[in-house]
Amino acid sequence: MNLIEIRHPAGSLSPDDQAVMAAEIVTGLTGDTGDDTVPESTLRRARAMTHVAFTEHSGWHTGDGSWGAPGDVPPLWITVTVPEAWRDEMARHEMGWLRRAVRRVDADHGWQRPDGWLWITMIGVADGSIGLDGKASTADQVVAELSREFRADLDAGKIEVPEGMLLDPMCGMLVKDTPRAITLEHDGTRYGFCAHSCRDAFVRQPAS
Repeated sequence: MNLIEIRHPAGSLSPDDQAVMAAEIVTGLTGDTGDDTVPESTLRRARAMTHVAFTEHSGWHTGDGSWGAPGDVPPLWITVTVPEAWRDEMARHEMGWLRRAVRRVDADHGWQRPDGWLWITMIGVADGSIGLDGKASTADQVVAELSREFRADLDAGKIEVPEGMLLDPMCGMLVKDTPRAITLEHDGTRYGFCAHSCRDAFVRQPAS
């Protein structure tokens, strides 16, 4: 679940600008880095659960007055909605990719963005207030839906873990077995996790 709304002054971003920015965001946030550390089944579900929308606003004003005209650098206000359990851990990485996407469009136009003209807010939604397919859900249920295809392959014995890597049993990501890795041993098996949120979800799962 990654719901991203990008607000901008009416007429300031063309359809091509929006397509470039959305593609840059989705590529970064779904982990599609061209390697094999994330199973394609999980990436496919992540892409399906990532939504980027653009909203135009007329009469955009700042404390210095109204925004100029098409062709001028547009101020941007980006709101990202994720499960509350993910928010703190995701914020730095996600904001970095959003900045990168904005800079890509700025560079295409030769825009020099003034300080204070890009704002990103991360909003966390509490368990029970996440409407996955319209049903009240938890962050763990979102992870389960995200990894549904991977976990079917895991149960069928189709997953192989290369030497020196650990498997995140929640999403299928392969994690390097290093001292800095997020790990946990359960029933004699050592697991690695891409994030603390996946580890915490796994800890809750065996007892449920």
